[in-house]
This record gives sequence, C-alpha cells and structure tokens, in this order.
Amino acid sequence: MIKNKIMIALLLAMLAGITLIPSVSASENNEINAEVNMDDALTTEEKIISSIPSNQNSVENITKAKELLEKVKAQNLQEISDSVNKSTSGTQIKSATTVTLGTDKTLTTADIGNSGTSTSGAVPNFKDADYSTSYRRARASVLIGPGGYGTGGAWAWVGKSIYVSGSGSRSANIRMAGNIKGETSAFAGGQSNTDINLIVKDTTTGTSYTTSIYSQSAGGVGDYIVDESFNDGISVTLQAGHYYNIYVSVDGSTAVYYAGEAGSDFGPGDGDDGGQKVSYSSIVIDF
Repeated sequence: MIKNKIMIALLLAMLAGITLIPSVSASENNEINAEVNMDDALTTEEKIISSIPSNQNSVENITKAKELLEKVKAQNLQEISDSVNKSTSGTQIKSATTVTLGTDKTLTTADIGNSGTSTSGAVPNFKDADYSTSYRRARASVLIGPGGYGTGGAWAWVGKSIYVSGSGSRSANIRMAGNIKGETSAFAGGQSNTDINLIVKDTTTGTSYTTSIYSQSAGGVGDYIVDESFNDGISVTLQAGHYYNIYVSVDGSTAVYYAGEAGSDFGPGDGDDGGQKVSYSSIVIDF
C-alpha cells in the first residue's frame, strides 16, 4: 500500500491549497520519506485536524465515517453473496468434483471465483480486485483519500465446487490451508476494515456456513500488517445429492468524511505489488 507518510504529505498539501493527483513519483516519494517520520504520526494528525474548519472537524463526522463504513461492508457482503449464487449454474456445476459421503477427500484445485469493486461519493481512490483459479488466489485492494466524502470497497473470492454422492447425510470437518498477506490502515479519521472468511455454501438449499480466518479494523491512526499462514476449518453436515461451494473470500471496506485516508491492501490495485493476496493450497474434507 502507499504508506501513510505519503498520505500525510498529500493531506497537508491539500489543506494548504495545493492540488495533487493520487500518485507519487520516485523522487517525490524520497522527499516524503525524508520529511515525514511515522513516529510523528500522532503529532501530524493533530496538526491536520486543527487545520480543518470546525464544521468539518467533529465527533459527529467521525461517527458519519463509521456509518459509511458499515454500509460499504454490507454492500461487499451482498455483492459476494450475489456472485456466488451466480456460480451455481452452467459450467460451474458441471466442473464440480464428486465427493463420496463418508470418504475423506483432499482438493488442491479451484474452479470458481469472482471479484468486484465499488466507490461512492467524491473521494480520491485506488481500487482493484481479481481472482485466479490457477493460483487459487483472491486479491482485493482499495485506498481512498486524503480527504473527500465517500467510500471504497473491494472484494474477491476463489474456491472449489463439489457434488456429494451417496445416501443420507454426515458431518464433515472442512479445512482450508493457505496464506494471507496484506495491510489495513487508516489516518486522520479515516475508517477501514478487512475480513477474510472460509465459507461453505450448500448451493442446493442456499444455506451458508462461515468461519473467520482474519478480521481487522483501523480508525484514526492505525496500520496493521499481516503475513501468515492459516489452516482453518468448519464443521458442516453434508447431504448426499447436494452441490456445495467451498471458498475463501477477502473484502476490504473504507470510508472517509472530509478528512483522512483509509485502505485495505490485499492486492496490487492500490499502486504497489508486494505479493499481497489471499490464497489456499488445499481443502481437506474429513468425515
């Protein structure tokens, strides 16, 4: 992600009446690195907040930014759900791998996925999302601000479709192993959130089962970096004759109200590519 120190400089310039586009050259980046130290972030934030007109600098406006964040979080979840529903027909179902009820199965491929982004209001933004079934990878990144009013969202998911053969039903522990790498940040009143989930959806009935792999929020001044492996599972009763989608999703939500910046960086769409992503190596179905 473009670092908060760059956002500090951009926001200070904006408040001083200087017009800047949301991109920084290598030479400008060096100057910013030299001039702005993240150890002084809190002091810099106080200066920024004190420079904002009083009608734009209130607890009420922070509350409004949080309300906007909740709306884009809900929008992301709805868009993910809608896209998963669309994957339950045609070639997606035809590509489903058969799992025999009561027989353990390890899956190391992906055949379904989707991605999307959104913005609202008037706010500078970088955003992008994509997925790859070949790499079993989902990437989503969004960075908004400095300043303005509005939201940004990015989401992606990737996984495997299965068909359960046999008769009756049986409980199974479904585990996914993989890696997550990314960053959730906020500055000067911005609000951001990242959620990464393992989801098993019975596409025959529409019932979903979800467990959280990673969740992080940032507000005010916050910068949370993660680069770790995961191996998470969820217990589901599988029904013979039903189709299921097993997938990992990543969704980033951001909001600002007059001041601040916010970002959820789990992909290259915000201007860098440091290998940020969510990916899995295997799905194990253990009866």
